[in-house]
Amino acid sequence: MKRHVFITARPQPIPRWLEAFPDALLLCGQPTTQPDPAPLSNASVIWLHGAEEGLTGSAWVREVRAMAEHVPIMVLSNVPEDAQGMAVLAAGATGYCSALTLPAVLHQVASVVEHGGLWVGPQLMRRFMQGLATRNPGSAESALDLLSQRERQVAEAASRGSTNKEIARAMGITERTVKAHLSAAFEKLGVRDRMQLALLVNGVEDSTPLPQKIHA
Repeated sequence: MKRHVFITARPQPIPRWLEAFPDALLLCGQPTTQPDPAPLSNASVIWLHGAEEGLTGSAWVREVRAMAEHVPIMVLSNVPEDAQGMAVLAAGATGYCSALTLPAVLHQVASVVEHGGLWVGPQLMRRFMQGLATRNPGSAESALDLLSQRERQVAEAASRGSTNKEIARAMGITERTVKAHLSAAFEKLGVRDRMQLALLVNGVEDSTPLPQKIHA
């Protein structure tokens, strides 16, 4: 059975995590030690939290992403910052939110990312959307011509933030078919995740600068 996995530098988890997911697997106190990839690759959602400076950075996300290629990764920050959020999303995270998010909201987060969506706060979303002012639409159109009609429809819907479940309902197909179309689109377009797909479809280069300092 798939479980939520929390990886944190804290010696003990934040109580509301367990209130939200009582059966979660907790890897506490040793964030610099590479975890066993087996439970990560079979997780429903991986939650990364660093209680010390530098432990919720892009490199950590990339390491975990390499061990769990298709599992949603949520980054939890003690003090969420837009620059950090943009950096971890560019590194392959599926979402970014406060480590003190209420249990009911954590359930909402999990539901969205498990169905293929992204989860970010309103300020970070505004910043992301501001970056989607089309700079090179011709290049994006040329790239999308590589896709079949169905793949393109799914890719465009995903780039607008629709979840797999929403896309499936709108197109009258199964979520499994949506995932298959997205996987094919990722491969043809040379992107690794929905964030890069959104940047490409909207004609924005993936050039998000990494923050010089990350506060956990």
